[in-house]
Amino acid sequence: MPKRAIMIGVAMAGLFVHGRLALAQSRPTGGVAGRVSDSAGARLANVAIVIAAGAESAPQATSDDSGSFRLRDVDPGRVRVIARRLGYEPETLTVIVSAGVDATANFLLLAVPVQLVGQDVNADASRGKMGPFNKRKSRGVGAFVTRAEIERRQPSSISELLRYLPGVGVAQRMAGEPQPVRMIRSASSSMQSTCVVQIYVDGHPYPNGNVDDFEPMAIEGIEVYRSASEIPADFRTQDATCGVIALWTRDPEAARRKP
Repeated sequence: MPKRAIMIGVAMAGLFVHGRLALAQSRPTGGVAGRVSDSAGARLANVAIVIAAGAESAPQATSDDSGSFRLRDVDPGRVRVIARRLGYEPETLTVIVSAGVDATANFLLLAVPVQLVGQDVNADASRGKMGPFNKRKSRGVGAFVTRAEIERRQPSSISELLRYLPGVGVAQRMAGEPQPVRMIRSASSSMQSTCVVQIYVDGHPYPNGNVDDFEPMAIEGIEVYRSASEIPADFRTQDATCGVIALWTRDPEAARRKP
């Protein structure tokens, strides 16, 4: 082959590769931003945030001292994001990424408990973490979802499970997006536009969170109070007039086991 023809071929191949790279670089991308907290509401720093099943070049980030993070240059579409930190259970959330905007992913990590030697794990129902839950359940005020009910229904999300409760309404949004929960009794009030259901996790407030931040497998029980008159003193605040949802998480080791 003549030397001139070879040089022309190499030049054309270079232009093709350069064009492909330029096209990839110009492709519009989005991002994922949010914060990481523990079950007590404290912000967690040094949490690794990665795209699930991504390549080595996939976007990665680390939460700062305020628990905030931002993943850049994420391809649009349905994305699974994982948060990991030593001493905590990994958490995975699915978000919808759009070009030019940041999808929101707020993680709540559960600490891995340390089993103490001689600890009695067969305490009666009035003791331990679920003691307050069982005590309030026995009073018969509010709606309660037990672990047995979750295993029987096998819901894909917490919001799907709550649809079965009378007096609870769940707004329908696209799959993968948080499904807002409202109390039907409160929704008819004059405060409808500003009425927000308060969420608690393991007895602590979970502000700006969503029930679908948690997988059903990670939940031991749920308390639902559909109006101010039902809310017990444990959760009664001046902002809790539109109802309360209290989530109780499972022991991490139990959550890993199949029902």
